[in-house]
Amino acid sequence: MDLGDPALAMTHALACLEAARSTTDLSLQARAHVTIALVMGDVHDDVGAATHFREAEGLARSARDARGVAVVNVNAAHYDMERAHFASSTLRLLTLLRSPYASALHFDALRLGLDQVFHINFTRGAASALLGVGVDEGELQQQLEARRDEVQAQLTESQAALQRLRRGEGRLANTRWQPDVLEALLVYARFVGDVAQAQALADEWVQLATDWNVPAQVGRARLGRAALWAQTGRWPQVREDAGRAAQLFGDEHPSRALAAQQLLAQAHAAQGQWQAAFEVQQALSTQADRIYRAFMQQSARLRVIERQAIEAEVRAVAFAEAALRDPLTGIPNRAGAKRRLDHLCAAARRGRSGAVALLDIDHFKSVNDRFGHAVGDEVLRRVAGTVTRAIREVDQLARYGGEEFLLLLEGLQLPEARRACQRVGQLITEIDWSDVAPGLRVTASIGVAMIEAGLNQEQVLRQADDAMYAAKAAGRNTVRVAGLPTHSVD
Repeated sequence: MDLGDPALAMTHALACLEAARSTTDLSLQARAHVTIALVMGDVHDDVGAATHFREAEGLARSARDARGVAVVNVNAAHYDMERAHFASSTLRLLTLLRSPYASALHFDALRLGLDQVFHINFTRGAASALLGVGVDEGELQQQLEARRDEVQAQLTESQAALQRLRRGEGRLANTRWQPDVLEALLVYARFVGDVAQAQALADEWVQLATDWNVPAQVGRARLGRAALWAQTGRWPQVREDAGRAAQLFGDEHPSRALAAQQLLAQAHAAQGQWQAAFEVQQALSTQADRIYRAFMQQSARLRVIERQAIEAEVRAVAFAEAALRDPLTGIPNRAGAKRRLDHLCAAARRGRSGAVALLDIDHFKSVNDRFGHAVGDEVLRRVAGTVTRAIREVDQLARYGGEEFLLLLEGLQLPEARRACQRVGQLITEIDWSDVAPGLRVTASIGVAMIEAGLNQEQVLRQADDAMYAAKAAGRNTVRVAGLPTHSVD
């Protein structure tokens, strides 16, 4: 973004989001969405930025991440201010301050200065809104006015915190925020009518930016000082600072260059220099049209990059899902079942009950030999569909291999698991095959094993497999439970 390449920035931001999603860390995903929002904001894609800010806040709330919610709102408030939506920015920060997530502002374990950024943004946003500048809708202005006492109280507190930092009574978490502190205090001084203090802050800001020798920072400082001169009617100084700021911003920071040009035209008009003001306005209109087109093109490019990334992600998810499903029956395959069984084994170590059942279709080879493989495939599909419809949503049926199925039963004790498997076996015997192959009858032998804390996945499956063979040995079409004598089961 600093290099002026939003397309490349978007590519990196989306890569960050993809990496964050692979970790299943919702807080990390929230930060990635904030990054995308800031890139979209850089090209004035307000809709795209707002969408990603909302997504980020939703993820942070789901993760119960107070700091994540605070980071989203502080960044979104800054974005609002850059669009001159000062009332919106102020109300957003005030809402954050009155929410349970405000704890992140008072306790920053990593000492990253989130509270300092909050005070910077609140001071600048609230002071600007109360000065009456900005482009907020009337309804937002009315909401701000209704809470004016509350806003002014927090404004007093926030500017006092910044004054302490300026006096060296605290340490800025990031020295790059020094110009932001000065800008916020300058706007506050303008709001309270302290012209001498405002001028001192403006001069200090310009000097600091000049010492840093960063053209964009110098341009911003001069633009801030030009706004002060305009407020006090010192139009020659406005012309000097605004004109220089416009040159420094150039084409790299077009929106700020426009703001400088507007102040320059205002200064010419205030001094009766109508021809000069008209020429600046003409140039301003041409430049604004060019900037608008450039932003639209950049925004369109970013949307294309975003859409391509989303489509690639959807394809990747689809491929990953397909890799875990049996193409014949549509249910999870062996790999998918083992992944689910891992979760159940982990739950067992935490004291959660569960069971595994291996289900084998009896005499399946003879079905293929007598009726053909097409009928055999239909048997597998109908058995899978029948059992899947019969079990709970938290349970899972998977094709384990050939004519074997794996049934995972979550949260059940042994008697419940046994009854569930008996019901499954009964439903399989009741399937109507008359439209497939008259005379066909299908049964299954089922072996059940409990998932216990001391057993790993292989041990549980071995026990279920032994129980299934015990069911075969008992004459098939029955259920056997690992570790129990035959007569205690049916």
